[in-house]
Amino acid sequence: MRTRLWAAALASLALAAAGASGAQAASPTVLTRPAGSVAVAAATLRGTVNAHGTPTSYAFEWGTTAGYGQQTPNRSAGRGTGGNDVSFRLTGLTPGTTYHYRVVATNADGTAVGADRSFTTDLPPAVPPTILATAPFSPYANSVTLTAVVNPGGAAATYKFQFGTTTTYGVETASASIPAGAQPVAVRIPLNGLQERTTYHFRTVASNRKGTVVGPDATFTTGPFPPAQVTVATRPRLPRVQRRSHPWFVTTGALRLPPGVGVGDGCNGIVGVRFTSGGRTVASRRVRLAAGHCSYRLRVRALPPRGKDRLRVHVRFYGNAILSPQDARTFLVGVR
Repeated sequence: MRTRLWAAALASLALAAAGASGAQAASPTVLTRPAGSVAVAAATLRGTVNAHGTPTSYAFEWGTTAGYGQQTPNRSAGRGTGGNDVSFRLTGLTPGTTYHYRVVATNADGTAVGADRSFTTDLPPAVPPTILATAPFSPYANSVTLTAVVNPGGAAATYKFQFGTTTTYGVETASASIPAGAQPVAVRIPLNGLQERTTYHFRTVASNRKGTVVGPDATFTTGPFPPAQVTVATRPRLPRVQRRSHPWFVTTGALRLPPGVGVGDGCNGIVGVRFTSGGRTVASRRVRLAAGHCSYRLRVRALPPRGKDRLRVHVRFYGNAILSPQDARTFLVGVR
């Protein structure tokens, strides 16, 4: 009896010891604290980590969104049982930008993730704005969109375009605003009611509380532009294909754009092919130009009426907002 009681006591002590040991083991706890020493391109991320007696490491996740995307190197938070203040200094940040961050700690018993916080880096001292680029976009017969890239110089800024048929300009758009910032901003203003086939001069003017800058002169010419040249080839052509084979003809070609028309503006629209015999259409098809390189490809099955052995091939570009319709040269293919 005494032996059984002693064994039971030992078992109870063992369970108690195991319970005490389990109570000591715990994953870390963390607190994300406000960032400190925020400057134009730097800030100190701060947090508190309690290791709960187990060796623990920590890092900060950070980025321009709450998805973070970047992480500081892992560092030791020790193995204490109280709160341990931790930090990391970020440098090379973008001025006037909001960043998100949180502290993350890990030990053998688990990982703890702190709450999201954010800070915004300072703007540098304001300077006059800078104009980095100016260009026209999509000049049509009576309209154009003027574009520019402006750095507001760390302060709220405005911009406008001056334009006219000479370098004295004479007309200007209404001013538009750019929020305070230190990064380049793409801006644009559309113009309407322009004269056709006319060369215009324009420039960008940008201002903030530190001064006004004027961009260089640039030009654009309104349309309508000369028609594009339409190239065409159809295979098979010679020797004549067999009538009994129900021939397929593949017609390929491209637009050759006139000077002053870019691919983005000119390479859009419909191309059609017609096969005729004796003035009557026997087959036709249309296709949209392939984006970016002005080419087309049409596959058509065509046969002339009985008693005829020739087909005439007609290709037409139906035009777009800046190019007028244009026909390619016609030619014959043979069928026997």
